[in-house]
Amino acid sequence: MCEAYKAYFGMPVVDQDKTWAPHFTCENFKRTLEGLYRGEKRAMRFAIPLIWREPTDHTSNCYFCMPDPSKRRSGKNTQPVVYPDIPSSVAQVPHSSEFPVPTPPAAKRQLRSYESSESDNEGDEDVDFTVTAADKVSYFPNQYDLNDLIRDLGLTKSNAELLISRLKQWDLLDKSVHVTCQRKRHHVFESFFSNQDGLYLCHDVRGLFDAIGITYSENDWRLFIDSSCKSLKAVLLHNGNMLPSLPLAH
Repeated sequence: MCEAYKAYFGMPVVDQDKTWAPHFTCENFKRTLEGLYRGEKRAMRFAIPLIWREPTDHTSNCYFCMPDPSKRRSGKNTQPVVYPDIPSSVAQVPHSSEFPVPTPPAAKRQLRSYESSESDNEGDEDVDFTVTAADKVSYFPNQYDLNDLIRDLGLTKSNAELLISRLKQWDLLDKSVHVTCQRKRHHVFESFFSNQDGLYLCHDVRGLFDAIGITYSENDWRLFIDSSCKSLKAVLLHNGNMLPSLPLAH
């Protein structure tokens, strides 16, 4: 935002460490300025923005104190609020022949980049550059890569399935990847749990750790039990909170 402001108005955003300076902008101003900076055909209504200076008093030289917001009403025939043009807030200057709409800086950068590449090619006519077929080969993640990504992101089954569906729709995955593969991901750990009178508990803690890929050490974990007259939950918590908790019973 600050870079786009400087490119359009030719002046940087300053005095942000001062209490009297505005620290926010309207959404329309932000969208227009950033759109123009991206190369879109947009323009602000003014060539020079409102210039802020430190107010000297609250009666005759304060932009925020002098307007009366109570006079603001809605409707077609409503008179707009008149904001003062005072030394502490110099009014905007509209675009004119003297202050035209600037060229989008993104287009300028692209032009300079193209011109510099043209000049570089002219100076290096003897240098041959060949793009090989290997440089154009795209990599499509397989099921193993995707499982690692889903595990790192901590996605639930529904969110993981949504992610895979979108990536498959955009043709960004290997053909071997299935959208519904995450629905059965819990089957890998079913053999470590058993059901005894409605209580599901882990009967092979070390095997569960090995399947997950975590080295088990009794001194690094503590057992947390939360129980009531209707429910019971047992979870292993890591002492340093560096690893996720592991449910053992519920």
